[in-house]
Amino acid sequence: MRMKTGWVAMVVVLLFTAVPVQAQEQEVRTYTESYIEEQIQEGSFHGASVSIVQDGEVVLSEGYGFANVQNQTEAEGDTLFRAGSVGKSMTAAAVLQLVEDGALSLEAPITDMLSITLANEPEETVTIPDLLTHTAGFDETVIEFYTDSLENVSYTRFLEERTPRLKREPGTEVEYSNVGLTIAGQLVEDASGVPFPEYVNENIFEPLGMENSSFEQHEDPSWVSASYVGGEVFPYSYFHMVPAGSITTSADDMARYMTAHLERDPALASENSYTLMHEPQFHMHEDVAGMNFGHYESQFGGVDAVRHDGAIDAFLSSMILVPELDLGIFISTNGVNGLDSQRVIPDFLDGLAEILAPGVEQLETADNPTDQSELDSYTGSYTMNRTNEYGPLSVMQVFNPTISVEAESDGSLLVEDLRFSGGWTAMEETMTPLVFQEEEGYEKLALLEGERFVSSVHPMMVFEKVPAVGERTISYVVLGFIGAVSVFFLLVIPVRGLYRIIRRRKVPNKSHRILAFFTVFTLLLSAGVLTAAVQLLVYGSVTAGTFMLAVPLVPLLLALIYALFWRRADFGKSTFGFILIQTAVVLFAAFALYWQMTPFHV
Repeated sequence: MRMKTGWVAMVVVLLFTAVPVQAQEQEVRTYTESYIEEQIQEGSFHGASVSIVQDGEVVLSEGYGFANVQNQTEAEGDTLFRAGSVGKSMTAAAVLQLVEDGALSLEAPITDMLSITLANEPEETVTIPDLLTHTAGFDETVIEFYTDSLENVSYTRFLEERTPRLKREPGTEVEYSNVGLTIAGQLVEDASGVPFPEYVNENIFEPLGMENSSFEQHEDPSWVSASYVGGEVFPYSYFHMVPAGSITTSADDMARYMTAHLERDPALASENSYTLMHEPQFHMHEDVAGMNFGHYESQFGGVDAVRHDGAIDAFLSSMILVPELDLGIFISTNGVNGLDSQRVIPDFLDGLAEILAPGVEQLETADNPTDQSELDSYTGSYTMNRTNEYGPLSVMQVFNPTISVEAESDGSLLVEDLRFSGGWTAMEETMTPLVFQEEEGYEKLALLEGERFVSSVHPMMVFEKVPAVGERTISYVVLGFIGAVSVFFLLVIPVRGLYRIIRRRKVPNKSHRILAFFTVFTLLLSAGVLTAAVQLLVYGSVTAGTFMLAVPLVPLLLALIYALFWRRADFGKSTFGFILIQTAVVLFAAFALYWQMTPFHV
């Protein structure tokens, strides 16, 4: 009788505990469907792939909207999306498998384990931990970032020809680096003896049942979703740095991958390797999210999490693991539509956190906040340290987006949205000096020495203060002056000439005026050609791009000829115009030389 009573009690307990779980799962499904459909209606994207796993079970694995609008192909749970840098998680896992097997070492210099010679071989010792935490110190590079076909994709050739030089000592500062993870993939290939995509297929995807995932790149619309900017299809891009982010995957496959991580499946990694991937191995500040191997620290409704985002073509993706809740979430969307697109995935995750991680208390704020006078030095605009410092694409530093920080009188900070989507966020100082947290959220920001900061939104890079008067500001002034002078004389010279012809007046110094016109015309044309050259270099047309970088010589040559003719012209009114045009040409040449936009710097 007692045994029977015990069984009845157990059944009753199970029934009552199952009801809240089922209700929560239904709430998750309802919220996800509602949110995604709302975003589709607003034009944020056309389709999405979402999977959620918890406690070893798949809560949700679905596709929403259209994978291909033109073909009216609906997105399903097994529809393939390009997840970009989410694939860095698999690259790290592949490296650690070979470390476990003794084929690779975490301590040895990478140059001792590579079968190839890197362009700009680093003199300092760079190790695998440096690569997997983005602290190797490589300069950023996007020359030959893309190529025109699958047949031309070669990460090995890219590393042999395009690996940038180091710009800082390894292991000292975090800066997101696709090159670093590409080298990690090359190490996998060299240690295993098989191409990186094949190794991942055989040792990660197949053991975990990820039947459709691949690091190979395929444009076939029957195989992978298209992506869109607004309503227009974004062209499929092939890029060389395969291990850094060419993964194509589905909601179903990512559910299996996240479950393997959360359950610490030995088919993927050892206990020690999971620790390296799930716990920080490098911090810019101990109280702000750090870098794990192949991932970075994050938060989910205030609960510690492990995360990696991805962006390729017009796809935006994110994978977040919350070990404390035994929870994994993957989402990939196939479109962008303005700055608001940067908020779509974070807002989706925030909404899920209200369901799955409610009631997490905010951290205590400082009893005695740092005085405003001390914080004032941090007021200003900041830009990321992920920049090209060498080569013709270093000019992109001038146009990098900035985030503004303002110190308030009460010791708080007013920070421009850290996701570059507009708006401002109020942040209060925590119990740790110079560490701030959102008043209505959990993201943190730590002010560092040297007028820098690191945030939990972007723990993979440091933001540096832009000097009020520096190369960025001076570049704006120079470009503004060149543009104003060129446009002014392009309008004035022909208008004045036409006026004299209509009034039947003699046009004085005709050769001088024609040379002046063509000098400013080629000046503006050269600026456009340099812009096109940058695009060609990025998309792999290096020969054409390099040739076009010589274009600034044309206005220089015309300016020299113009100067010789000017000596014969009447002085007076023409003198000031001559000086303006010559100054604009010299400044243009100086600008191109300073930012290494010459054929000799490719």
